Amino acid sequence: MLTILVALIFLSLLVMVHEVGHFLAGRFVGIHPEEFSIGMGPKLLGFSRKGTRFSVRALPIGGYVKFLGEDERSDDERAFSNASVWKRMAVIVAGPTMNILLAVVLLAVFYMGYGVYEEVPEILEVVENSPAERAGLLPGDSIIKVDDISVEGMEAREAVETIRNAIRQKGSNELKIVVRRNGKDINIKVVPEYNEESDSYVIGIVFGRIRRYGLIQATGMAFNSVGKLTLMMVDALRGLIFKGQGLNEVMGPVGIVSEIGKAVEAGMQQLLLLAVMISLNLGIINLIPFPALDGGRIALLLVEGVRGKPLEPEKEGFIHFIGFVVLILLMVLVTYHDITR
Repeated sequence: MLTILVALIFLSLLVMVHEVGHFLAGRFVGIHPEEFSIGMGPKLLGFSRKGTRFSVRALPIGGYVKFLGEDERSDDERAFSNASVWKRMAVIVAGPTMNILLAVVLLAVFYMGYGVYEEVPEILEVVENSPAERAGLLPGDSIIKVDDISVEGMEAREAVETIRNAIRQKGSNELKIVVRRNGKDINIKVVPEYNEESDSYVIGIVFGRIRRYGLIQATGMAFNSVGKLTLMMVDALRGLIFKGQGLNEVMGPVGIVSEIGKAVEAGMQQLLLLAVMISLNLGIINLIPFPALDGGRIALLLVEGVRGKPLEPEKEGFIHFIGFVVLILLMVLVTYHDITR
């Protein structure tokens, strides 16, 4: 029960960021938001400011923004229906954009707080009760020489592979290692032990280091990573829609709640990465030109721009209703698949 509650709050926060995008864009272009709601269902509390009702509702499942004249005609110049095509489009695009930007922000935080693993000839971890621990090797030690082989000046991966090969080839014979610790070179002798799991001789160290980045570097890396992830997701969606590829991997609410539960147990690091992926998915999927999604509304606005006049509200409402029904049916099917899986 606690996992479900945490998952609902987690998803609601991501959806709320989406709605904040619509809300802020509406305010910016002069379209009046009548209500901004956190959650759904019966209203628990609320207040009004600048003509907008802010409310908190009982069910922690997302939220919504209701704009003046969004679903009906209005004579008010601030109404959604009276705004120009580009203003309405800006309001709609802002939601998915906020989700994509949130993914960038969260990923930048990850790069600054948790960093990125780099494979270098440096000891990241020393296995407890291993030959390395008994010999006095410590995390942070940089290996610069094994026996008579110097790895200084080698490319990082080549140096690591050279050290690994030297350990494997040494067998159970004594190995001389020179490490650099706090600017000093230290000579250490260690005898490798046979490891059945890897079927090789090891000394019990994990190579690598965790590199954390500053704000500017982390932000640049985050934009680059989100760009690459976006291309991968678009390609995956194309394969799913036109070829049915990856259909068995699609998750519904049950699967997502399960993954969030696993991430909560694994710790903040995994939860942060999961938030990046879900937020980015929300942004990209909402831009698909399908009725009831933001992308569908954008497509109709483009049609309106070409025609020079909007569709009749009844026709547009019917199109979005059909899209909504299809999405609900797809959600039911995916949920059933989640449960049987």
